[in-house]
Amino acid sequence: MRLWERRMKMLVDLGEAQLTARDVKSYWAKTIELFGNVEPRYDIPLVVLYSVDDDPDAMSDPGGLYDYPKLCRLEGTLGVPEGHPIAPPTLSLRNSDDALSPMFRGAFQLSHPLLLQTKDGSLPEQLLEGLQWRGFGDPCREAVVCAIRPTKEENVMGLMLIGLNPRRPYDNDYRQYISLLAQKLTSCLASTVLLEEEARRGRNAAQQAEYDQAMLKEKLALQTQQATESSQKFEAVAEFIPVGMSFGDPQGNITFANDAWYRITGCVHHGSGPVARSGFLACVLEEDQPGVVHAYEQLQSVKNVTFEFRVKRQHDSPPPPTRDSPSFEKAGLDLVGVHNKNLERHVLASVKAERAPDGSILRVLTCLTDVTLHKQAAEEALRRAQQAENLKRMAEFATVGMYDMDVEGRLIGANRVFFEMCGLERADPSTIPIKPWEKCVVEEDQEIIQANLSKVVNEGKAQTAEVRFTTPFVSKDSEGNPIIAPRWVQATFMPVKNSEGVIQSFTGCLSDVSIQKWQIERERKWKEEALESKRQQENFIDMTSHEMRNPLSAIVHCSDAVIASLTKVQELMPKNVKGQTTYAEQERLVAASIENGETIVACAQHQKRIVDDILTMSKLDSKLLAVTPITVNPILIVQEALKMFEVEARRVDIDLSMKVDKTYTDLGIEFMDLDPSRLKQVLINLLTNALKFTIQGNLRNVSITISASRERPTDATSSVQFIPRSEGEEFQQPIHSGREDPIFLLFEVKDTGQGLSEDEKKSLFQRFKQATSRTHIKYGGSGLGLFISRRLTEMQNGAIGVASQPGVGSTFAFYIQTHPPTEAALHEAQAAAHAAWAALHPAAVHTPANALGRVGRRFSISSVNGHAISPDQGESEIEPPPINGVLVVEDNLINQQITRRGLIDRGFTVDVANHGVEALDKLSASNRMEGGTTPLSVILMDVEMPIQDGLTCTRNIRELERQGKIKGGRIPIIAVSANARMEQILEAKAAGCDDVLVKPYRMPELIEKMKVVMITVSQTEKEGEEDVAMETPTKSAS
Repeated sequence: MRLWERRMKMLVDLGEAQLTARDVKSYWAKTIELFGNVEPRYDIPLVVLYSVDDDPDAMSDPGGLYDYPKLCRLEGTLGVPEGHPIAPPTLSLRNSDDALSPMFRGAFQLSHPLLLQTKDGSLPEQLLEGLQWRGFGDPCREAVVCAIRPTKEENVMGLMLIGLNPRRPYDNDYRQYISLLAQKLTSCLASTVLLEEEARRGRNAAQQAEYDQAMLKEKLALQTQQATESSQKFEAVAEFIPVGMSFGDPQGNITFANDAWYRITGCVHHGSGPVARSGFLACVLEEDQPGVVHAYEQLQSVKNVTFEFRVKRQHDSPPPPTRDSPSFEKAGLDLVGVHNKNLERHVLASVKAERAPDGSILRVLTCLTDVTLHKQAAEEALRRAQQAENLKRMAEFATVGMYDMDVEGRLIGANRVFFEMCGLERADPSTIPIKPWEKCVVEEDQEIIQANLSKVVNEGKAQTAEVRFTTPFVSKDSEGNPIIAPRWVQATFMPVKNSEGVIQSFTGCLSDVSIQKWQIERERKWKEEALESKRQQENFIDMTSHEMRNPLSAIVHCSDAVIASLTKVQELMPKNVKGQTTYAEQERLVAASIENGETIVACAQHQKRIVDDILTMSKLDSKLLAVTPITVNPILIVQEALKMFEVEARRVDIDLSMKVDKTYTDLGIEFMDLDPSRLKQVLINLLTNALKFTIQGNLRNVSITISASRERPTDATSSVQFIPRSEGEEFQQPIHSGREDPIFLLFEVKDTGQGLSEDEKKSLFQRFKQATSRTHIKYGGSGLGLFISRRLTEMQNGAIGVASQPGVGSTFAFYIQTHPPTEAALHEAQAAAHAAWAALHPAAVHTPANALGRVGRRFSISSVNGHAISPDQGESEIEPPPINGVLVVEDNLINQQITRRGLIDRGFTVDVANHGVEALDKLSASNRMEGGTTPLSVILMDVEMPIQDGLTCTRNIRELERQGKIKGGRIPIIAVSANARMEQILEAKAAGCDDVLVKPYRMPELIEKMKVVMITVSQTEKEGEEDVAMETPTKSAS
């Protein structure tokens, strides 16, 4: 707010506040209260207010230092601490020189505020010490003393010391502001005095009415005298009324005018001398001067003349009064900013001629009223009426329905769109009662309308609801096809209150959201179709995987069986028989057959990898591949990947090795959350390439190095150059969202093969691309492995890269993002690893048969600190429980017989079942049920079977365990299936399976998995029994 506006607002607020003062005493209090509330305070840093009365001692003691028989009483201060010498409770102007007495006597002589300054000594600095300065907190160096007179007489009723803003000069604007403030205080005091006098007169009149009839004449004389006095007082107060009054001679010269006349016209007051006609006309706008002259000329023939004219507003003149008059009522219009922009005032003049008996004009009485605000209010009303008309036209052309209803739901008014949405014929609501909600809203949504209207009434707040109309929505889509859908409307309900705050009607808008609802419904159907398509794709992929892995499983099992048989034959053949060429030929044929069997296994494994790549590629293209992390030991995953290639590496004489870098062991984290299947798939692809291209070299070494870092690896921190992430692919997985403290695992697969040139490296990691066109002819392959590896690493927030030199070898490296596991997941993973370690150490395991086939390992594991997977130190070795009987549940007879024969050859007791119902029957006849005799230790459960699938059978078995119908604790169940998706593995475990083995597998893998599961289940049951044993004494003690 600008300075002048702020000061004018304070003057207006002062006038409004003083209107409520009923006597002089309350006038002083309200003055101090208003000044105290003025914001900002730096306009009024200091105020000292005294009321002035006659000194009662002046009559009894005529003597005195000064001829000022007045006594000042302190009425209030601002910025003055209590007891400060500048404001004693009373001041005697006839005998005292203390405090402000000299300044007050000086103000008595002046008709304008008295300026006091510290620099000239008129404002003693010792009086300013200890004051609590308001506003900026800086001490004032200038102050003014205003003498408050209610009339033109010299009767001073109050004296006020006002400190001036220390940061503004006391210039003309400031002086005019102080002058206006003094005039405002004077005019308000005059009104208060008059009001108090009128109240006193009323009381006297009431008292006089109580006199008896005998005193009526005396009372009448007294009242006449009082009326005369009141008339004189009214004449004195006439100076302060807001109407300008003047008397003039017949020639147009102004002989007398009050202050309001000068203020309205802007004429300069030159003492008591007359104002010439030309001086008055000079203040009138030039275009209005002829009208003013003509109006005065009309007085020659008429008695009264009323006219309007405009006067020029001086730049230093105050604005017209806005709220000084008690009759002015605030109408909600802020016109201060308007008339501050105008440089003219509108004046309503009424002139009357006082005539002599001969009819000549003696003098002319003129009354001027400043109607600037009225003009502006009229203009504002016209403007608002125009706006209302514009809004009405806009409502007619709006694209939303607008309405106004009463509380009973009857329509008061609405635009065209409202009627069209409701499907109603447009009519005049004032003549025809219309209740649109009852007719247009469907019956099911009537409750919504009523509930929202009740909320509006009870809470008094606007409400919004979506409802359906009975009229349908008809349109066309982008291709011109017709659209017929329910009409949905978003309706708003806003209460309209009267002046008493009572809701008298509702208003609001209707927005047609039918097309949005139609689009949402269409998108929902598309989503359902997409989900159904995704489900069908998953089923197709699962079926394809199942049908391709089952034959491979039979091939691998049969090959292992042939190798095992030929190996036994080889062991039974006589050794070193001289001269017997037949035995030598037999030994050669057996060795060649064993090698052929291993070749069949290697080819089956290669075909399995091709199948995995194709299925993975299909999932990637269909957006069906997801990353599902579990808590595992990364080193164990690498060992499992290396173990898969041990037979092939031994066959082609390649040395496999693994090294754990110091950066991994320094982190001290053995288990991490990652997707082991995706990690193993990348390792298998890289190891497959490494063995493929190393087989021709003289030095045949393939090694894997594991390192770790809390920072993302870069080309600078790795030995390879990473491939940039694929553009336009969605790799963000929910497993990384919201988790902090990531750990990046880096795997480097190094070989001593033929290496790659720069041109060959450019075509790597692309779909169906190999290093050269000769690669497929010489080494085979689909060209998908590296592309899939790239996508899998990127899905795990990682990257892959290569470094290679022709003739030296290649290093393929990739990293993935992992996270430390939770305490519960870590405990479970440690228990599983412990069981796996026990199963891998023959010294701690007693199997039913010692001849488990040729399961040797030809790769070494080394690290900078001897890191290896072993049980916690101090714990005893765990012996797996004996496997007395195995139940194979398999619907494929070939796989059933092959598995049964392989287990029997290795000394196990085996029973078979074709589906889940038959497996439950076999369970009932086993020694795990009451009355059964067939030994049963573990169940190998196929998932996809007729009559009853494996997961349902597993749930039934677990339910029998919960009912206590199965003896010997939990039955270990291993799901054996060709379904390789992680979601399917997790689903099997959720159904109750203890572990999952994916086809195709080799018999040693199956036996190892059986031992691990047996140890895990046994250890879990043992821990549960210990917990129960620990809780039992506690309950007994309690």
